[in-house]
Amino acid sequence: MSFTKNILLITLTIISCQGAISQEALKTVVAQNGDGIFSILRNEGIEIAKYYEAFLELNQDKLMNGSDLVVGETYRIPNAPDSFKNRGLIISVSDGGERPIFERELASLKLKDSSLANTVYYLMEHTSGNKKVISNNVDNGITVSMARKLLQSGARVYLLDSSLKDSLDLIDYVGIVNKKYLRHNGDYQRFVVIDNGGITSNTRTDIAVYHYAESRESKRFADNMLRVFSKNTVKREALNDYSKMFTDFEDIAFAKNSLPPITFIVMGSNSVSDDKTLKVNGNKNNIANLITNGILSDYSNTEFGDN
Repeated sequence: MSFTKNILLITLTIISCQGAISQEALKTVVAQNGDGIFSILRNEGIEIAKYYEAFLELNQDKLMNGSDLVVGETYRIPNAPDSFKNRGLIISVSDGGERPIFERELASLKLKDSSLANTVYYLMEHTSGNKKVISNNVDNGITVSMARKLLQSGARVYLLDSSLKDSLDLIDYVGIVNKKYLRHNGDYQRFVVIDNGGITSNTRTDIAVYHYAESRESKRFADNMLRVFSKNTVKREALNDYSKMFTDFEDIAFAKNSLPPITFIVMGSNSVSDDKTLKVNGNKNNIANLITNGILSDYSNTEFGDN
């Protein structure tokens, strides 16, 4: 056998092995009674119209009548980087591990529009205590409601989580976010930190929005957030009366070292000491809607040549 043929054989073998590895790496599911291709893709958070043909190609030897599933048979799921499961992740800041924000609820998620395509949001929520050393848990927070809405408009969302027994400095979160920022370089990216201040659902709560003085994007983001909040308050004054800048050294260092523009939203009478605060309905779902609307407003008003 000639040298050229040997090289060709080796190349084909490598390609074949890579194909086999790729096939093995795909997730599989076992078909249950009542399952169809639509329901399986929906349960995986995958856009049906986009990946239906890929599912057929991957599993053509295991389908009956061209598209019917066989109960008990194992089927490969197409790799879908834009699935809800892959676009919405919780990052454990303690160890860097990642897991989907939504798993059992994936079938209930529907892509409503693509208004936030090519956007990335980093969301962190905690309750006041020592705000420099924080611990948080994302399971039932405002950020989970926000993530659902953002994902359904095509965004990519990272929730930053640290178990209640692992309190971390703010700077530890910046390192995680900056790595992701570089990975998604070129996309519109924002970092939102929410101090929920132990709010209660049946009262109006104080809201303050902080921005970093040296970042135009941070100020614009905060201003757009304030405009949305101000439409939902009883007493309306000039937005400049409510616009706040970081003044604490550690907060400034935190914002300065964060690659995506960062905005703090502080709520609850125990968290906000400044008299100039907006008062809104303290219901968590209402607050999640307001912040999400602020995000949509900022994105729609961004001039991307200057971003």
